[in-house]
Amino acid sequence: MTTGTAPRYSTRELQAAAEALAGGRFSKPTSRDTRRDTAPAGAASVVSGRGAGSTVVEDHVEDAALPVEPESTGTAPLVRVRASSAGAGASTITLALADVADGAGIRTRVLDAAAPTWSGLLGATVTELGAAEGWRRGRRGDGVLIDRVEGPVHVPSEVPGPRSADGVDLTVLDAGWSTRELMAPAAGCWVATTPACVEVLVTRPHSLALSQTESALAGLEAPLGAGQVVVVVVGAGRWSERGFATAGRLLRAAHEQEAVLFAPLLPAKALPGLGPDPLPKQLTNPSQRLLERITTITGPLTANRT
Repeated sequence: MTTGTAPRYSTRELQAAAEALAGGRFSKPTSRDTRRDTAPAGAASVVSGRGAGSTVVEDHVEDAALPVEPESTGTAPLVRVRASSAGAGASTITLALADVADGAGIRTRVLDAAAPTWSGLLGATVTELGAAEGWRRGRRGDGVLIDRVEGPVHVPSEVPGPRSADGVDLTVLDAGWSTRELMAPAAGCWVATTPACVEVLVTRPHSLALSQTESALAGLEAPLGAGQVVVVVVGAGRWSERGFATAGRLLRAAHEQEAVLFAPLLPAKALPGLGPDPLPKQLTNPSQRLLERITTITGPLTANRT
């Protein structure tokens, strides 16, 4: 955007401003420097629940003199999705989960923590909303925001703290780094250490991937027995003793707790990439079961709305 161009607002942002104006609710005058210094940073802002789309309004609130009214209160649950084996499809599962949540009226923010050169979500937005604080934000569907790392990063600890966002019911973090990188003692980054309501591990149904999944399960801080862990196996339709003969003790325990779900591996013709178009039903149907599993842990995801 060139200097002097008028700011653009989404329909939902303008509606919220009109409602606040009609009700006589206005934001207090605050300098840009003060907002930047006092805004949540790092891990705290991941689950702050300040929610989707607000940063775009806040960046211009003084110049445009628009009223600002929070769309929700409370804390948006955080679901962290990571690949327990290389190329498992964590970004695909993340996007499918966001799409089905959007279809259910759940306002969702996706945090894509991958380095831009490795991101699977670079083309997943329909509308771009600009960049700030090290993140590039875009919109997808009716209620999905996607924040992607803007600049080059080489290790997880270089990923900037997330931007704030208002009106979020659910935050889905696509961890974007290998389990080895996230669990390295020197990592010490919010991507790996921020407490999550649900940990989702995405894997494939072959021996090496299942072995790596067992190691990933052992390294999680969330106890398996607490029901906070879900494993999604991409490329299998069900559990079979023959297909999962090499599964370890922890993965078998997850299966016994009905915490292992399955999703198809679609050919390139059916899914050439993660673009702005809706995902095929072959992916959204299994992701609906994942969303249902998540809500049994978190409770209703719209409960904190005002």
